[in-house]
Amino acid sequence: MNKLISLIVILLAAALMAGAGAALGESGTAESFLVISDTHLTEKTQDHAEMMEAVVQAALGKDAVLLLGDNTNNTHTEEHALVLQWAAEIEQQAGAIVFVIPGNHDYSVRTGAEEFQTLYAAYGWDRAFSQDEASASYAVMTEKGTCLLLLDTNRFDDRHAVLPDGGIGSETLDWLREVLQSLPDGTPVLACGHHPILPDGRNARTPGASALGRVLREYGAALYLCGHDHGFATLEQDALRQITVGQPQAYPGWAGVADRTEAGFHWHTEPIYDLRSPIYITLRESARDLGRRMAAGTLAGTPFAEDEGAIEWFAAAFMQFAGGEMTPESSAALLQDENSQKWREAETPTVVRDWMLNLLENCPENVQDITVPQSLKHSAPSGLSSP
Repeated sequence: MNKLISLIVILLAAALMAGAGAALGESGTAESFLVISDTHLTEKTQDHAEMMEAVVQAALGKDAVLLLGDNTNNTHTEEHALVLQWAAEIEQQAGAIVFVIPGNHDYSVRTGAEEFQTLYAAYGWDRAFSQDEASASYAVMTEKGTCLLLLDTNRFDDRHAVLPDGGIGSETLDWLREVLQSLPDGTPVLACGHHPILPDGRNARTPGASALGRVLREYGAALYLCGHDHGFATLEQDALRQITVGQPQAYPGWAGVADRTEAGFHWHTEPIYDLRSPIYITLRESARDLGRRMAAGTLAGTPFAEDEGAIEWFAAAFMQFAGGEMTPESSAALLQDENSQKWREAETPTVVRDWMLNLLENCPENVQDITVPQSLKHSAPSGLSSP
């Protein structure tokens, strides 16, 4: 799409956005996005049927569904076909528009960026007002006036094989800056990618992450949604809020929801399973079993190997973290428990012990209810150099 058509699309969307405030519902929500990541679908349809149907039901009443990558597990043709069938069902049954971006599990020698865009053209690229020539990144203006920045954060080695951790190239940053500069001031902007970019210290893991964060901050885009880490988490750094989305097929069985409001964006999580359903009970029991196995494996070879109290202590802490229930009060109670001292004394060969103790001592922010104010595009401040 040429620049003239892009400009017309932006101006029309801006006109729609100008009237969006008057159309706010009683809840103050102008637009609602259901956010899913890391489904890792395989051709074994029966393994995913309950999760896929639960997401369709969760999409009811939402304007759009954002699939943030690693939609397939092995990028087999049959897996992509399953994702495409699922996306069609979401749009047909729930009435929500589906937007897709690739994760590192969605690329292979068979399916590169160009092939991925062609395959999923109906779920993003056909609606884009701008596409990056250097990656599968694209930008969409929704009917209600939100600019979605849907970023391909993958990088490749010299043999064109995708690397597990992401990266942002300079050409993509130039494209992103051009898109943001073209938007009218006051345009709500929601940025999404597969890989986390905060904290900036992770730059060695995700080359270009600091520069991407800088571009988003410069133009007032205050919210970045991602996946890849298979768990819900949040971090704010220098006025940029990153929210990482967990897997819907893993405990606690949540989907994320980003609601656009007059004040910016409001994020919350929604359970997609009945808490009494067999699938939820199975997810919870599997998570608890994982916590116990992590504890037993970590304590092996220490004086506390097979110590049931120490194993149960870790499992309880793991469940609070996984279920988004870790609070300063619950963390303090666990740290005061006599079994916490056993973990401090255990000399373990992995980072599991330090990871859990750090979580408890620096309780993570609640990811279930977050307000992100002023997530509106504005002109970049003068004097800022390009990343």
